[in-house]
Amino acid sequence: MNKELTYSTPEEEGVSSEYIINFLNEMEKREAEIHGIMILRNNKVIFEAYNEPYRKEIPHIVHSFTKCFTNTAAGIAYTKGLIKLEDKVLDYFPEYREAANEYLQKLTIRNLLTMRSGQERSIGGNEWRPLKTSWLDAYFKVPFVKEPGSEFMYSSGNSYITSAIVQRITGKTCHQLIEEELAPYIGLEKFSWGESPEGICSGGNGVSITVEGMARLGLLYLNQGKWGEKQLLSADWVNLALGKKDPQPRKAGEKDYNFHWTHTGDIWCSDGMFGQTCAIIPEQNMVIAITTADSNYLETELIQKEILDPMKEERNFAEKMWNVLKNKGLRMSLENKNRSVSNKMVSGNRKIEMEPFENEDRIEKTGLEFLEDKVIFWMKDNRGTHFVEAGLDCWIHGKTSMTGGYLHHQYEMDEMKIAACAYWKSENVLMMEWRYPEMAFFDHVSFEWKEDRVYMKRWVNMNSQALERPVVTAKICES
Repeated sequence: MNKELTYSTPEEEGVSSEYIINFLNEMEKREAEIHGIMILRNNKVIFEAYNEPYRKEIPHIVHSFTKCFTNTAAGIAYTKGLIKLEDKVLDYFPEYREAANEYLQKLTIRNLLTMRSGQERSIGGNEWRPLKTSWLDAYFKVPFVKEPGSEFMYSSGNSYITSAIVQRITGKTCHQLIEEELAPYIGLEKFSWGESPEGICSGGNGVSITVEGMARLGLLYLNQGKWGEKQLLSADWVNLALGKKDPQPRKAGEKDYNFHWTHTGDIWCSDGMFGQTCAIIPEQNMVIAITTADSNYLETELIQKEILDPMKEERNFAEKMWNVLKNKGLRMSLENKNRSVSNKMVSGNRKIEMEPFENEDRIEKTGLEFLEDKVIFWMKDNRGTHFVEAGLDCWIHGKTSMTGGYLHHQYEMDEMKIAACAYWKSENVLMMEWRYPEMAFFDHVSFEWKEDRVYMKRWVNMNSQALERPVVTAKICES
C-alpha cells in the first residue's frame, strides 16, 4: 500500500451509495452536524466530503481521539521492547513512591491504557488545560482508593501519565515519536498537539488533525499495524489494543474498552468528545473517519444501522446512486443558511462603540463597524483586543483571538481560524454566527438595541460546561 491514498467508488468496492446517502440523511435528520467524512473500503477512499466552511486541509480538534495517538506512541515503545504492560507506573516516577499507598504501588501501564487506575475520581481535559502548575503532581494527588484493574473509570489523567512514561523512556514526546517513527511511512501530515507546562504531550486530548489523518491511523490498525510491507506496530499490540487478545473482564453495563478502542457490534471505534470518530470494521475491511458537532454521539449507531447492517443483505446496486451521493457531498455547505430582514438601526457605513457595564467576562469595551457587505465586531477584555469580521448574509474566512474558553471546553487559543456571518434577525436585532473550522464548537451572538442600550448575548452549540454566557449590557457611547 502506497502512502498516497487510492480513490474508487462505493459500487466498485461492493458498497451501495444508497447506504451512505441514508447515513448522511439520518445524521442530518437527527441534527448531528458532519464537518468532514472519509470512508474507505479495501484500502481505497470510496467517499469524502466536507461541510463548508470546514475543509479537507483544515485540522480539527479531535478531543479524546488524541488518546489513540498516545496509545499508539506507547505501542511504538512496546514494539521496540522498551515497555511492558505489567511495568509498575512508579518505576517511571520514583519521586512519588514515598507517599504511595498500596493501590498506587500496584498500578501498571495496562491499568492506565484500559482506564482502570483505581483513583477516586476521573480527570478531564477541561480541568487541567487552565492549570499552569505540574500536571504530574495534580494526577498523583488524586487518591487511589481501589485495586487497580478492578473497575473501569474513564480519565484523561491516565493518558497523560502514559504520555509521560513514553517521554521518559524514549527521550521524545509522543508527538515527536509519531512524527519520526510513523508519519513518514503512513503519509501522516504535520499535526499539532498541546503540551502541559512540563513539556509533555497532553495525552488525553489536544491533537488537531485532518479527517484524512484520522483515517490513516485507522488504516494502520485495520491492517494489523502494517503499512504496505512495513510492520510499524506489532500485530500483538494491535490485538491487545482492540481487545482481541487478553480482553479486560467487564462488569454488567461496562464498555468493551481496550486502549481507547471500544467494540460495539461490527465496529471498533476510537472517538473524541462531540462525535469525532474513527471506526474500523475488520469484517468489511472498512475505515470511516468523521469530524462532527454531535452531542448525542450517534456516529457508531448510525454507521451500524444505515451502512453495515444493509451490507449483510444481498442487493443489486443502482449505479445512478453514486451520482446522487457525489452531488450530495459537493453540496454540503452552510452557505445561504441565514438571510437578513430589513433593519432600522443601521444604514450605510457606520461605527458604533459601546461601553459595557460590569460583567462576568471582564469585557471593557466593544464595538461594531458596519460596511457595505460586512460587519466588524471588536471586543477588549483582560486578554487583549479581539476582532471578528463577519460577512453580511455570507461567510467570511479569517482568523481571530476571540476569548471563548468558557464556552469551548476550556480550549483558549491566541489565534484560530474562523468563518463568520452576520444577518438582521429583526429590525433591531443583529445576529452573528461564528464557526471555528478547527473545532466542533460554533457560537451565536446577538445584539439587541433598546434606546441607548445594546444587550449582547453569546451562546454555543455544545459544551461540557455552561452553554451560554450572562447577557452583557452596554451603553452606546459613540456612534
